[in-house]
Amino acid sequence: MKKQTDILDYTIKLLNNKIYFINELYKKLLNKYDRKEVTSAIKELIRKDYINDKKAASIYLYNLINYKMYGKKYIYSFFDKKNISKKLIDYLLLKYNDELFSGNMMKIKKELEKKGKANKYIRNYLIRKGYEIDE
Repeated sequence: MKKQTDILDYTIKLLNNKIYFINELYKKLLNKYDRKEVTSAIKELIRKDYINDKKAASIYLYNLINYKMYGKKYIYSFFDKKNISKKLIDYLLLKYNDELFSGNMMKIKKELEKKGKANKYIRNYLIRKGYEIDE
């Protein structure tokens, strides 16, 4: 039981500093503990709702759209790297309309134009941010 308490204490410390997806946390804990202990701890944390991929994805998504102003392509790529299903992201994106994305894109474009950036630079920057650019 001591070992289970240790792993839970360590995990809570980790969660105080960062939001983790279940898969990320599992991999991180495997570096320090054995598979059986990690699996048991993860199940306990899910049961207590300390970790929840839907909630974590929702928080990351809000930040990516509203603060970092990324487009949909970047968002899908970001979550794909974290092994979060496209279906979940599609569901969470339902509360964000296309006008928000186009508004963000226009804000970025105006800001870069103010800084005197060339159209080609702006276009490439928006593509890197995950926006669909019409040719």
